[in-house]
Formats: sequence, structure tokens, C-alpha cells
Amino acid sequence: MAFRYVLYLFAMGWAMGIVYDIYNTLTGSSKWLRWLRPVLDIVFWCFSAVVVYYITFVTDDGRFRLYTFVLLVIGYALYKAILHHAVVSSAFAVFSAVRFVFMALFKVFYVLVLRPLSWIIRGLGIFAQGIYRLLCQLENLLVKLTMFWMKVFFFPLRPAWKHFGRNICEKFMDKWEGMCLRMSKKLKTWPPRHS
Repeated sequence: MAFRYVLYLFAMGWAMGIVYDIYNTLTGSSKWLRWLRPVLDIVFWCFSAVVVYYITFVTDDGRFRLYTFVLLVIGYALYKAILHHAVVSSAFAVFSAVRFVFMALFKVFYVLVLRPLSWIIRGLGIFAQGIYRLLCQLENLLVKLTMFWMKVFFFPLRPAWKHFGRNICEKFMDKWEGMCLRMSKKLKTWPPRHS
């Protein structure tokens, strides 16, 4: 039991060093991932505490002793002395390879999809602008033609229309004023008084 306890805590110290170096290297290699570092630190220490407690629970009924932390530190120190540089180099190499593959795939996607799509959208925009300008010119032409033909057809009738329209307006205004006067007289005498 004691041998298993020592071995597991040594291994846990190694594992903590490996996991910490991996996520620390990955988050430090990209400015987009640096904001994750505080969150990952909290998750790392909480998870490590749970695993360490589980190891002590399985091997020593969950008792924490001073040598529990000493064994973890010794395991972590051995990892730092033996495997630290190899793990950091490997993590950095894997991250660089993944980033290279991702950038290559993005460039292919950009060349095959995004760039033609931007050309199509730009072409549709130019086509729509051309249609709009053409419709504006047609509208101006139709207005000018309409005004021209209205002048041609209605110019001979203009004096008669002017006289006729003026008579209609005068009659309407006379009737409107008479109606308003009658309404005001009725309102002044409202309500009717009964003797």
C-alpha cells in the first residue's frame, strides 16, 4: 500500500507538470488563446486537487500528510529535470503543425469559396447599380415625355380650362362660406329656448 501511495503521488506530480506545460505552452503561443489562461489555471488546480484527494482516498483512506505534498513536489521536480523541455518542444511543435494545417485549409477555403463569392457579390452590386441608374433615366425620360404631351394636348384648352376652373372654384367658395355662416348662426342659437 505504501509503495502504491508513493508511486501514485510521484506519477501525479509528473502528470501535473505535463498538463500544466502543455496548456501553458498552447495558450502562450497564440494571442487569441491567452485570455483562456486564467480559466484553465482554475480548472487545472481544482482538477488536480480532486485527483490528489482521490489517490489519497484509495491508498491511505483520504489522509493528507506532509509527505503527500513532498512526494508531489519531488515528482514534479523530477519531471522538470527530465521531461520538461521535451514536452514543451513537442507541444509547441504540435501546435505549430495544427496551426499550419488550419491556415492551409483556410487559404484553400478562401481561394475556392470566399474569393469567388466576394466576386459574385461585387458583380451583383455593380449590376444592381446599373439597373438602378437605368431605371432612374427611364423615369426621367417618362416624366419629360408626359409633360411634353400634356403641354401639346392641353395647351389649346388652357384659356377655357382656366376660366372654367376659376368659375368652379368661385362657386364652391361661395357655397362653402354660406354653409359656414348658416352653421355658425345655428350654433349661436343652440340650445333653442322654449317660451
